[in-house]
Amino acid sequence: MVAAILGDLPAFDELVHRYRAAVLRTAQRIVGSDLADDVAQEALLLAFKALPSIEDPARFAAWLGVITRHHALRFAKREKTRAASSVELDQVLLEHLSSLASTVAPDIERDAELSKALVELPADYSTVLSLRFIDEMPLKRIAAFLGIPVSTVKWRLHRGKQLLRDKLLAERVESPSQNLKAVGSRSPQK
Repeated sequence: MVAAILGDLPAFDELVHRYRAAVLRTAQRIVGSDLADDVAQEALLLAFKALPSIEDPARFAAWLGVITRHHALRFAKREKTRAASSVELDQVLLEHLSSLASTVAPDIERDAELSKALVELPADYSTVLSLRFIDEMPLKRIAAFLGIPVSTVKWRLHRGKQLLRDKLLAERVESPSQNLKAVGSRSPQK
C-alpha cells in the first residue's frame, strides 16, 4: 500500500487487480453494464491520482468504494442530462428495423433469468451476491470495499440467496400457470 501511495505503478496495479471487480460491480449498479467499464476505469484513475491524499491507508478499500460511487453518480447525472436533451435514435431504429431483433440461446436465457432476478433484488443483497459468486471476491475484501463488517456481508449473502431462490422459484411457477391459463381459455372446437 505504501509503495502505491509513493507512486509505484506495479504496487497500484496489484491493488487494481484486487479491487477491479468490486469497482466494476459498483459502477454497473449505478450506470448500467454498457457504461460500467468506462466509469470503473475513470474511477481507478481518479483513485491513483488521489492516492497521496489518503488519510488512512488501512481503509483503502472503503476509500476506493466511495470514489467509485461518487464518480458513477456524477457520470449518471451527466448522462441523464445529456440523454434528456437528445433524441433516442436507437429506440427509433429498434422499432422500425426488425432485423435488429435477435433470438436468444437457451443458456443465455437462463443467464438472463438469473441476471434479471439479481437486478430485481435490493441493491445491498444483489451487490454482495454478484461480488461473491460472479466475481469470486473473498468475504473480507467485499467487507472492506463496501465499508461494512464481514458479519454483515455474511448475512447479506445468506438473506440474498434466500431472496434470489424465492424469486427464481416464483418466476418458474408463474410461467407454467400462465401457459395453462392461455390453453384453458381456448374454446373447444366442435
